[in-house]
Amino acid sequence: MTLLKAKTTSIMASFATLKSLSDVKKYQSPYQILREFINYIIVADSLYSFSAVEMKNRLNNHFSFSIPEAVVRTALKNMPSAVLADGIYTISKTEVCVDELFEETKKEADEYETRIIQLLSEYISVRTGNTMISAEALSKELACFLVDDESLHSTKYSDLIGEFVLKNEQNKDIQEGLNKIREGSILYIGLSHSIGETGSITKPLTLYLGTEILFSLVGYNGEIFQQFADDFFSQVRTANSGKTKKITLHYFSEIKKEMDEFFGTASEIVEGKRHRLLDKPAMKAITDGCHTAADVDVKKSDFYHKLQYAFGITEDPQDNYYGEENFTSNLESFDYDDEDDKRKKKETAVKFISHINKLRNGTRFHSDLDSEHIIVTNTKATLLISQELSEEIKTTEGLDKICNFAISLDRITSLLWYKLGNGFSKNDFPSSVNAALKARIVLSASIAKNAEREFAKIKKEYADGLIDDDQATARIITLRNKPVLPEDLRGDDIDEIMDFTPEYLSRYEEQVKKNQKDLKEKEEVIENLKADSERKLSEKDETIA
Repeated sequence: MTLLKAKTTSIMASFATLKSLSDVKKYQSPYQILREFINYIIVADSLYSFSAVEMKNRLNNHFSFSIPEAVVRTALKNMPSAVLADGIYTISKTEVCVDELFEETKKEADEYETRIIQLLSEYISVRTGNTMISAEALSKELACFLVDDESLHSTKYSDLIGEFVLKNEQNKDIQEGLNKIREGSILYIGLSHSIGETGSITKPLTLYLGTEILFSLVGYNGEIFQQFADDFFSQVRTANSGKTKKITLHYFSEIKKEMDEFFGTASEIVEGKRHRLLDKPAMKAITDGCHTAADVDVKKSDFYHKLQYAFGITEDPQDNYYGEENFTSNLESFDYDDEDDKRKKKETAVKFISHINKLRNGTRFHSDLDSEHIIVTNTKATLLISQELSEEIKTTEGLDKICNFAISLDRITSLLWYKLGNGFSKNDFPSSVNAALKARIVLSASIAKNAEREFAKIKKEYADGLIDDDQATARIITLRNKPVLPEDLRGDDIDEIMDFTPEYLSRYEEQVKKNQKDLKEKEEVIENLKADSERKLSEKDETIA
């Protein structure tokens, strides 16, 4: 029996170890692999008598795993050396040892993490001049970057971590290690969600898709987001390949209204009634090639036709969410924090979540896949409020676990992928698992956010007379030239792309003055800027009146 020194392993190293073990053919189920982690704890802690709850807690202390007690009991059920009596497992000292492969993979994972944190720390120190970066804090931030939904958590160093990953895209050792962590996290999802039976969806599930998901499916948000949406739809198609349809796809009537308004704005832009200054990718995709509002209407018609007939996605048939029978399931009085996002977004998010609770008749579910109805979105406000509300209900009602009201596209794709039996096969993981793609998603979102902030600042300074035509034009053109699609980002100049300092934005001022090619664009920008200011003043006067 090997004597071990107990040591806490980070969640990243634990995920990497889980993935490495899953690649070995001798393991046929996640429970067999979980037993190797349990064996390690028994030997390391000299633990030969324990309950399932105690082992659950020790898995958390040693490996940062949050595994349901039921999963721990299942793993222990077929453990040859474990004898259960009165809720206590007794282990024979002579029959337990740590597998050499487990020790080897765990050691490799720990060493990789130490190495990657050191390299990342050096990169951030060079970029920021800060040499006093905590390795522990950086490890938590990297884990958050790799594992959590990018729309939920933006950490102190998330942009710099994204830069580091992208700059090292061709470094095979770094990328393989990061992808191993990402892949291990998906396998862990299966364990933490108590997904025992795999191979098919056993219970009907209706998914309500957000605007950004629907636009991504038809390619309006670029190639990478379309690939992620295609991965999701591929899992849905597999789930529905049997005799009975298991997954239904809808969008709420409020989402339909939002999309109609988006196409309406596109029509106004094409007709010259509204001036474009900074375009969102989806708006550019819709307006490109359109010369009249009728052209936009054709694209709109094609869009809805494709949703229904290519993807089977239709508008929610429920039209009575405010009937008397739904009063007790209404959640729209939920009090949320209003500091981060616009109030309208949060009001809409609470409305959608309340719709889901009504569709569930207020029933509490433990698993997202068993929840009957759930929202799929990458909208931060909806995901955060879903999380907050679920936690509040769990605490108030004394529940051990509760499912979400809303879930991200990546997470539902991973859950379906695992549930449909891919976890311990040699099937490819969803494309979203790639760390470099994750970096592109995070950085493109940051670029869009920074561009909007700087654009608002430029408009205000121009309106206040603090900057002249040439300065405003140069800065807006610089913002326009920033790549916003994830697939357009490259590692060799990513630090320059992420630069939004006044010095960077004003560097082209002289060039715009002299460059004849930019003169026409300059005149267009100034004209649109003035028209935008006049339109807002007119709207303000109307409001006052």
